[in-house]
Amino acid sequence: MELRQLLYFVTCARCGSLTTAAEELFTTQPHVSMVIRELEKELGVRLFLRRNNGVELTEAGARVYGYAQDTLRNAELFRSVGQEQREHSLRVMTNNSSNMAVMLTAFYNERTRDDEGTPSLYMQFTECGIEKMIELISGNEYDLGFLFVPDTKRSALRYMMDRRQLAFTPLLDTDLVLYVGKNHSLANRSSVTPEELAALSFIQLEDDFFTVEDLLTGAPDFRRKTMAIRRVVRTNSDHMMIRMLEKTELCNLGSYWLKDAYRQYDFRRIPVKGMEGRIAFGYISRKGEPLGEDAAEFLDFLHRTLKSDTVGLR
Repeated sequence: MELRQLLYFVTCARCGSLTTAAEELFTTQPHVSMVIRELEKELGVRLFLRRNNGVELTEAGARVYGYAQDTLRNAELFRSVGQEQREHSLRVMTNNSSNMAVMLTAFYNERTRDDEGTPSLYMQFTECGIEKMIELISGNEYDLGFLFVPDTKRSALRYMMDRRQLAFTPLLDTDLVLYVGKNHSLANRSSVTPEELAALSFIQLEDDFFTVEDLLTGAPDFRRKTMAIRRVVRTNSDHMMIRMLEKTELCNLGSYWLKDAYRQYDFRRIPVKGMEGRIAFGYISRKGEPLGEDAAEFLDFLHRTLKSDTVGLR
């Protein structure tokens, strides 16, 4: 079986016509028909029903169509590997964070381009939970994983890192803050108490072992008074988070480490009393393995930016 056969088959299925597929493939209809017959013979199944107005997938053909699409996509990924390896590359993971999207965009724009004006950096960016992050960093599929760790979970993180020969490097300690829209009833407050949060409704990110909410719900006073955070919406979408904060009375508990990240949305950031400096922001990497040139450059860029961005940081 050849990739060319699968390409012809997928094109015919998508076009619903051998003649139209031939035009798209820059060949003739008889040649397309011959390739499809060869593929049917090799597979031992009939892939198309011939109609007066074109072709239609058989039940077996519909199954093969899904497999063929996956195969062609994977083949394209194989072809891209060589090109990606010739370019500078940076593979970064993070907890859900618009802050990191801001940083990577700024870093991308800072990088020089080659003589032909094309980008000199191949970048791969994924948001996920800590368990997935550890798996992919350990498997050498990503270079760096950035995350926020409440002080109540740092020992657990150290245990998880040691098992996979990974290391966590803290970059700074930051605060637990309440995010609200500019029209929210608390928008002009300079701080809030943990007890006040129990009366609010929240949109929060999907549960993760290292969620910053645990700082609050695990606090002795909070537990003693049997208070709870009222989570109305759970999401993994930053767009959903932004929209809800802009248009509703919902709030969000998060951390504060890059002052410009939400400026365009005019959100209010209100410190939670007693929760200052209790969230570590840092990165995980493979222990004892030197970072690549591009990962090291990004960390240097991150250090420089955090050094100049001192408002709200400890």
